[in-house]
Amino acid sequence: MTDKLILALDVDRADDALAFVRRLKPHLSLFKVGNQLFTREGPAIVKALRAEGVDIFLDQKWHDIPQTVAHAVKSAVALDVRYVTVHASGGLEMLQAAQEAVKGSRTEILAVTVLTSLDDDALRQIGFGHSASDQVVHLARLAVKAGVRGLVCSPQEIELIRRYVDEPIKLVTPGVRSASEGVQDQKRTLSAAEALKRGANHLVIGRPITKAADPVAATQALMAECGLA
Repeated sequence: MTDKLILALDVDRADDALAFVRRLKPHLSLFKVGNQLFTREGPAIVKALRAEGVDIFLDQKWHDIPQTVAHAVKSAVALDVRYVTVHASGGLEMLQAAQEAVKGSRTEILAVTVLTSLDDDALRQIGFGHSASDQVVHLARLAVKAGVRGLVCSPQEIELIRRYVDEPIKLVTPGVRSASEGVQDQKRTLSAAEALKRGANHLVIGRPITKAADPVAATQALMAECGLA
């Protein structure tokens, strides 16, 4: 069993999510509940999954005024999730409020830097003057200044963050693929094995497992590819 690979439960219904967890929990211990599933099923799905004995990464990517985010984070803490996400671009005060809200709990804040679906051209379209890599480093430093010790970034920025952020930091990389798959809707990605080699702590994996004919075999093959088997 490993927590290095996080399965993204990007499904519509609780029954489907529970079926994946029950099949794969002998191999994976950490599962992501994102907007698709949480919006339909609510906190009940997190409670049901926790009852299966697995850890949950609640990926809501909050970006709001500090007090609102703090209250949302406290609600996540009450669900006993392991990780919860906020956008680093919400600013220093918001990040500090989120970090304060997890004090005394096992829940950790992960600050999202730049979405892996965005590249330099997309950032320019929304008014950012930095390249994606520069913006990631800038936001990583802001998050660390706020006391956050976990980041979500593309695998292409792992080495940059390790180089330019002095504090120990946990890095979670979404959208990675097996070596045999294409990038699909991700614009800044690498293979799972390469992401781990560069220093990622956790990899978020979705369709390579959930869309596989045999999700268990796909999980085992990816673990072997990454040297985790």
